[in-house]
Amino acid sequence: MVSRLSLMIGFKNRFVIIEKWRLSMDPLLPVVLILMAWALSERYYPEVMFLDSRLEYWLLGGFTALFITVSIIVHEIGHSLMARRLNIPIERIHLYLFGGMAELQHRPHSARQEFWIAIAGPVASLLLAWLSWIMYTHFLTPVHLPYYFFRFLALINLMIGAFNLLPIFPLDGGRLMRAFIWAVHGNYIRASAITKQIGSLFVGLLLIVAVVDYLYIESDYAMIGGILALYMMYTYYSGRYELNYAPNPEDLIHVIPHSSDTRKMVQSIAEKRKKVIRRCIFPILENGEDDLQVIHGRHIISEEFFIDPATIRPAQKGDFINLDEPDTWDKSVSFNAEWIPVYKENTFVGMCDARELRFWMEQNDGIIGTWPDLN
Repeated sequence: MVSRLSLMIGFKNRFVIIEKWRLSMDPLLPVVLILMAWALSERYYPEVMFLDSRLEYWLLGGFTALFITVSIIVHEIGHSLMARRLNIPIERIHLYLFGGMAELQHRPHSARQEFWIAIAGPVASLLLAWLSWIMYTHFLTPVHLPYYFFRFLALINLMIGAFNLLPIFPLDGGRLMRAFIWAVHGNYIRASAITKQIGSLFVGLLLIVAVVDYLYIESDYAMIGGILALYMMYTYYSGRYELNYAPNPEDLIHVIPHSSDTRKMVQSIAEKRKKVIRRCIFPILENGEDDLQVIHGRHIISEEFFIDPATIRPAQKGDFINLDEPDTWDKSVSFNAEWIPVYKENTFVGMCDARELRFWMEQNDGIIGTWPDLN
């Protein structure tokens, strides 16, 4: 059994399984690790310490490069643990070339949730920096080889924590800024738009400072400042899609074919995302709309999509959403599955992520637009 917080790690389908989390990585990440190991072993460590051979420098540089990746994972685990504490499941942790991301199954649905999830990553990095600082200042001296390793680890984690607090989305600082604006204005869509504007101003300022430094000031950090400004511009550009994402509630209803046959409906979902079946509640459509009955996906034998009549039950609040009845989706309702059937005018229109639909309806003051033609 894989224990909590990855005390044991196994491999499966090219992913590393950490408890129930998937850890995936960019295929070019090993190349970046080799380049970091080279820079540390050929440039950094030879300037701060003396070792007997280049092999020792490379071993220390490689070990340090590996722990930079571990530091990024610790940062993302901080986000993940907080998300789980707030009952938001984690889809996976993905490592990019120069960072990582904890991907949630659904977005935070309050400013408070977004704030605590965003701040947890920098706190984890700063805590690791503090522990590394204690190690090299209280338990080691420059005559010990680990002294230089922990000193560098403290510095890199301090930089990871501080870098992620820059107010540019999707960095943690940008998410914290959106959480604050969201709390003030009470609207996620408005907060995202303001966050995008502030981020663009900040990136523009960084670019101006970098150009002025390079052309006129010519400081020793002009090149680094320019690279940082360009990377921040790329970061802002990559995060704009999430800030622009503001669907109408009706766009979140997934129209299901075979709407008169529950078994065929389940099969059509399985063709795209088989694993999602266990996270669904399905309507029993063969009995008509007046006698609403449902079955939970975990009771469906997925190989044959067999529906056991003994597991069919009358629908209750939390099993479905009726768009004509707000009390079926308001904040007092605790949904019994992630995906549930949606009805309008006593007609089954499809399936939806219940929390996501409720969130967007709340952000749009419960206003529902026109629905697609289901014929």
